[in-house]
Amino acid sequence: MKAYAMKRHAIQTVILSLFTSLLLISSSASIAGTQLAVIAVEDKSFPQIEVFDAVIEAIHHSTVSSRIAAEVVELNYDVNDIVAKDSVIMRFRDEEFQARVAQIQANLLADKAQSREAVARQKEATSESKRVKNLFKRKLVSQAALDKSNANLSAANAKVQVIQAQIKSRQAELNEAKVQLSYTTIIAPYSGVVTERLIEIGEMASPGQHLMTGISLEYLRVVVNVPQYLLTTIKSAEKPLLKLTDGREILGTKVTVIPQADIKSHSFKIRIDLPENIENVYPGMFGKMQFNVGDEQIRVVPQSAIVQRSEVSGVYVEDERLGFIFRQVRLGRTLADGYREVLAGVSVGEKVALDPLEAARKLKLNSSRSQL
Repeated sequence: MKAYAMKRHAIQTVILSLFTSLLLISSSASIAGTQLAVIAVEDKSFPQIEVFDAVIEAIHHSTVSSRIAAEVVELNYDVNDIVAKDSVIMRFRDEEFQARVAQIQANLLADKAQSREAVARQKEATSESKRVKNLFKRKLVSQAALDKSNANLSAANAKVQVIQAQIKSRQAELNEAKVQLSYTTIIAPYSGVVTERLIEIGEMASPGQHLMTGISLEYLRVVVNVPQYLLTTIKSAEKPLLKLTDGREILGTKVTVIPQADIKSHSFKIRIDLPENIENVYPGMFGKMQFNVGDEQIRVVPQSAIVQRSEVSGVYVEDERLGFIFRQVRLGRTLADGYREVLAGVSVGEKVALDPLEAARKLKLNSSRSQL
């Protein structure tokens, strides 16, 4: 009985082993028959992009200064206030300047009155001179009378010229006084935001003293430094694109090259104007400026074909003997349309699996079958 039981157990073990082998062979045949999707490694044409660090600055940035010595009597704006173009920023005490303008205007009126009187005397002297000349021709008056009439006419003409010159001088004084009076009112040269106020009400300003600093947020530009060897390429680039740290992208407009290289770095400063009235963009912000300088050939594989194992990146390459083999690759940039640049590891024409997990299972299965 004991020998019979041992014999029966051995038979059952053999049958179980045969059944397991059949299942394994069936499963292997099923997986082997499944065709994994593959794609050939190729060199594709992509836009060649040059990227530089960029800083935003205001096109209009200025500090308003005083042109006269006067007391501040009105301050209409402070730091962070929005100022419209041609708005009155501040006023100085102007009584003295108003009085000077009034005095010069009064003197000018008096000079014009004298001018009218002198012109009348000139006309009278001209008529008298003509009358005496006629009489002298008929020998009805002496030479002395003729000389006297000529002298009177010359004196009248000279007086008219003097008074007219005086009027011009008065008019120039009046214009200057009005200009000085206009300096008592500080007008905003452009729309913007006050960034610094440097004087208080009641303080005495002196000529040349800084009063207020402001910038315009309506017109902004980007400044980048470009190496000398890329200058020609960047000048011909189209559609410069600014990428901000918050993910926003802004297309630049006009590109201006400062025609002078830095003596130490040999780089050129380039300015790119931005569209008007961009919200939440301020001078001093940092970004990346991209220039499309043409096309380049890049070796790529789909991002879905790449598998990451710890710090190792790789793809499953189709192999005639093993089906697929895992190969380490060195990756570059992430490109458009779901592609990834491959710097090393695969050659053009090699086929990689689009489903790396399924390729790994197939590779493992083929290895198990080889061992059997």
